[in-house]
Amino acid sequence: MTRRIAILAPEPIRLQMAGMGIRALEIAAALAPRFDVRLLVPNAAGEAPARPGVTVVEAPPGSPAFHREVRACEAALVSGHAASEVFVAAPHLPVAVDWYDPFLVENFHYRESLGEDVEANDRRAWNLALARADFFLCASEEQRLFYAGMLVLSGRIDADFARIDPGAGSLLAVVPFGASPPPPADASRIRAAVGAEQDDPILFFGGLYDWHDVDPLVEAWPDLLAEFPRLRILFSENPNRGTTPQKVYEQAVAASESRGWKDRSFFFLPWSPYPARGALYGASRLSVCLCRPGLETELSFRTRLLDAASAGLPSVSVNGGALGAGLAAAGAGWTATNAASLREAIARPLRDETLRQSAAKNASAFARRFSWPEVVAPLSRFFENPRVSNRLPFPEPRPRPAFRLLRRGRP
Repeated sequence: MTRRIAILAPEPIRLQMAGMGIRALEIAAALAPRFDVRLLVPNAAGEAPARPGVTVVEAPPGSPAFHREVRACEAALVSGHAASEVFVAAPHLPVAVDWYDPFLVENFHYRESLGEDVEANDRRAWNLALARADFFLCASEEQRLFYAGMLVLSGRIDADFARIDPGAGSLLAVVPFGASPPPPADASRIRAAVGAEQDDPILFFGGLYDWHDVDPLVEAWPDLLAEFPRLRILFSENPNRGTTPQKVYEQAVAASESRGWKDRSFFFLPWSPYPARGALYGASRLSVCLCRPGLETELSFRTRLLDAASAGLPSVSVNGGALGAGLAAAGAGWTATNAASLREAIARPLRDETLRQSAAKNASAFARRFSWPEVVAPLSRFFENPRVSNRLPFPEPRPRPAFRLLRRGRP
């Protein structure tokens, strides 16, 4: 009999969805050939893109449908604050926690905007997961060591555990974001939206969050325009502006308005539906990702770079984390450290199409290493034989159950 598993989506699953929603949907699809997958979403089930073998159920955390579904499953994958609801609703259910997105550290950026309560509740959620989860997912080797330290400190990994499992692979595994080439899409509509001719160079940035840093780009832009007068860059408006502080986004809009670039070379477009994102990549020559230095950057896995690479789009990054460095090492992109090096990193492949095409091929090859069926293999093994691990007692106080946490969007 096929084992039934629940995958709890921490944010809406719909055409215009953000990164954690995309991850939940793609993991569900990758596991569907081997399991009876129930994807529990907080929105209407009919809004979710269809995936073979995946049953989408509208089951907001705490609802009767949510309790019914998690109690009928043999194991679950959870993430974000919604994970806390599962530990309380089904305390004997084997649970994997997806910590690919280190939201506690990420949300340090929102302290000024949202106050102290967000961080306090994040810590309660992490302490609960550290005590009660049976398996943990992370996105990179950097994250694995970060979370391993937490598990050691909490007592989940001790001398007895290390003697049996020295690498802690039975408790903590690297499951990065996967990659799949976007469906073919007509890029001409994007070019038309920004008034670009066929040969006009376009850069793709995507969503702007408060860990991004547009200052080097603003400083480099006049020189780039002097060399490439028809150059454009595309930013995406966040689909959840009501719940996600937009300080850096507003700064980018203001900077472009004050310099006369807005709607001429800086374009702020509506968030693209996930199946249609190929049009953005097809219209662009390079993907650009600029972030602030810090712990969040060192722990990050910049999924926008990988997704763009799957479409054959090479990248230029400043503080692009492990993924930005990996793409550069593979000849699939370039890294920069300041405005001057950023200007040259962007200009070189725009001047030399042969160089850019070579990097594009390398980007596609790099992304193929991250196919969803391959990256979910450790999680699949856990679900084949799910079991409650060496749990700790429930910590006190517990997180507030209905707290809505800000989520990072897809690029």
